[in-house]
Amino acid sequence: MPSICCAVGCDNSKSKETGHTFYNIPKNTERRHKWLAAIKRDHWTPTEHSRLVPFALRLT
Repeated sequence: MPSICCAVGCDNSKSKETGHTFYNIPKNTERRHKWLAAIKRDHWTPTEHSRLVPFALRLT
């Protein structure tokens, strides 16, 4: 399955060969809540396949 950043406004994917590192949404409840708040997606629940590039949190 291809990795595409889940942040609004971010179109980075591994297929672009940019060398970006993709991270899974944390499972730790406190960290997960902070990440989801920073992603700012309405009516969205991440799946086990949701990925994020670290700097995308600054785009939202």
